[in-house]
Amino acid sequence: MKRILPAAMLLCCAFGASRAQDAPRPDGVNEVLAVVNGSAVTYQEIVGDSDMQSEINAWRAMRQLPATMTDAEIERGLVYQRLESFVLQRLLDAEAKKMQLSISDTQMRQVLARERKGLSIAEDDTRAWARYCKERYNLSPTEYRERRRNEILRNEIMRWMTGVYGPIPPQYPVDIYFSLAVTPRDVRREFDKERDQYRIALDIDYRQFRLLYPQDSAFETRRKLYEAVADGDNSVHARVMRGESLEAASEGLRKLVADLGVPGVKVEMTERKTVKDDTELDPTAYAMVVSLPVSGGVSEIGSVRETDADGTQLDGFMFVRLFRRRDGTLKAFEDPKVQAAIREQIFSTRFQQNQQKVERELLRRAAIVPEKLFRR
Repeated sequence: MKRILPAAMLLCCAFGASRAQDAPRPDGVNEVLAVVNGSAVTYQEIVGDSDMQSEINAWRAMRQLPATMTDAEIERGLVYQRLESFVLQRLLDAEAKKMQLSISDTQMRQVLARERKGLSIAEDDTRAWARYCKERYNLSPTEYRERRRNEILRNEIMRWMTGVYGPIPPQYPVDIYFSLAVTPRDVRREFDKERDQYRIALDIDYRQFRLLYPQDSAFETRRKLYEAVADGDNSVHARVMRGESLEAASEGLRKLVADLGVPGVKVEMTERKTVKDDTELDPTAYAMVVSLPVSGGVSEIGSVRETDADGTQLDGFMFVRLFRRRDGTLKAFEDPKVQAAIREQIFSTRFQQNQQKVERELLRRAAIVPEKLFRR
């Protein structure tokens, strides 16, 4: 099973780029890092109102950076890491405008009501909500509402272009689109190619890790969460593959989730348990189990899509740590669970690939950037 989300720019690469810079960070605010649709993106614009010292300290701890690396180098690395997301946000805004997407005030009230509930702020407690918006984002409630509206629109246009909602209606002048359709022939072809994987697994001794976030979470938030779980030698996934426990490997991630303060983000780890067969596992987790040797191991990253008890749609990613299992007989193609697992695997792989394709197309068509700062 392949990873679900596109890998963000590795922080170490960004730091490498920062070390390659001969000039120190400018004292002014006008260092141009990119030009998007005719508008400049400056260093200070990327920094914004962020508490950079807090982020520098967090990255030192999470990425175990050497003490010889200065705060200025780490800050520049963080800014370069943010740059691609910032540029893509502007490009997605332009595409959403072309498609005339909109989020109604009623929808926004529902989104914000869900966030207040997650923060235990009463619906009629306007003072507490205003204080939260100011302290967390340095915004008024009205400004925060518009920020969230823009974040949701970016997610919506990305889902259109990656094929989640099917073909883009012909009346809209958006020409970036990649299909996510999974046909019965695709499912059959994948089954024939990986036939030996589709066995009945018995006595499955395992633990499962999941990170979930609301589907309308900000683009930058999703990237930060992905990096912490799956990107680089100090990610949760890499550390678990090296033999660390889920709890130890997740310490930095839990701190990041707390620092982000995004309502609805969940880090879930099951206790170690043994189930008799696939009847007690969802298709994605079961596909991960049978992809590993009977002696155990750590699966690749897979996708999560579900709706919680309050009706909130969640996305995320997961992996399984398998301790041992037994192989039974081969499963038949006609088994609904087999087909469901294959369909989900193909969808996840294509979704990842489509996001990467959309991002490449956007960057190539609409942005002028210093080549050394961007993947092409």
